[in-house]
Amino acid sequence: MSDKAMARIGWIDEFKGFVLLLVCLYHVEQSFPQAQMGMLHLSALRMSAFFFISGMLFSTRRFGNFKDYFIHKTRVLLVPYILLSLLFLALDPVVYNFDLFPKAPRMTVMNIRPEIATIWDYIYWNLAKIFVAGKSSIGSGPLWFVFTLYSVSLIFYGVQKIIPKKYIFFASLASLAGGWILYMNHIRLPLGIERDLTVLFFFANGWLCKGMLQGDPRLRGDDNKRNALLAAATIVSFAAYAYLEVPDPNFSIMNNNLGKDLRIFVASSFFGIAGLIGAFVLADRLPNAAPVRFAKGILRNISRNALVILAVHWYTLLVMRLLFKPEINRPGIAYLAILIVIAVVIGAIPLFRCKLYKLLGKQKISVRESLSIRD
Repeated sequence: MSDKAMARIGWIDEFKGFVLLLVCLYHVEQSFPQAQMGMLHLSALRMSAFFFISGMLFSTRRFGNFKDYFIHKTRVLLVPYILLSLLFLALDPVVYNFDLFPKAPRMTVMNIRPEIATIWDYIYWNLAKIFVAGKSSIGSGPLWFVFTLYSVSLIFYGVQKIIPKKYIFFASLASLAGGWILYMNHIRLPLGIERDLTVLFFFANGWLCKGMLQGDPRLRGDDNKRNALLAAATIVSFAAYAYLEVPDPNFSIMNNNLGKDLRIFVASSFFGIAGLIGAFVLADRLPNAAPVRFAKGILRNISRNALVILAVHWYTLLVMRLLFKPEINRPGIAYLAILIVIAVVIGAIPLFRCKLYKLLGKQKISVRESLSIRD
């Protein structure tokens, strides 16, 4: 599918924004267990879907060679990853009050659980997380996704140049098998290479599915029969996901912890992604009433401001977790964490997009533009 055709698919940004929203809600639930929203049941879906849709958006049309592509991705992904990781390390409350360390999330760096006795140990291991493990600092943990997207994009550039398209699916299977073998043998490599192998499977198949969006008759047109077929396929996909998925609190693509059964992981991810795509294609065909425009606009804004939201929502939760967890983590009260995170994120978006935009590798925009929910 051409890049112009992809640009006309309005639900892509809404899809990305929705998955990011699920990530944020999962982190609220993870930080304050009394805020139960069932996010654990979506573990096999969230990041798999994000990397799948990222692969669908992969394009080298604007770049004449690998050097140009490398420079661009370094500017918009790697540099923001490093700068934001360092910024939120500098803002980490533990750096200024080491007595808070026992309340901080535990660190693991390439299978090493470091013994941290001083603030300098804490800073050292945070730097190791950023530059060795590719998992960002404690203060900006979800930015591991940005680094992984950077490395997988570069890897896939070479894959799609070297391997004929008809063999890329098999190459993705080999990559997934490599990630699984490393997981089963508890092997962690520098820069998260083991999770790159796992993620490459979803990224590559997202790219391969570009054409299906145009070619599948259930996704083309807007008559009642096609919509009914798509709705049925969407319901079946979600039902299959619900049947297959196995909630596992230890599941983590960041740590390449993939559960006990590779087939269940892949199948549940497949049906979950298929269900989400069907749901968003159908939503794209809804009458453009004000509530629909409002909801879509919010999701698109989340997608546009993903870097800020990924870092700031986690940092906000970290501060609340370190300073106020007993007060917040109570039945009913815990859900207020969602409102606090929303308020802080809304304030942070214009700050970063208007003042600290260079940290994001983006151009300066106005406050109104940064918070806009219009197309």
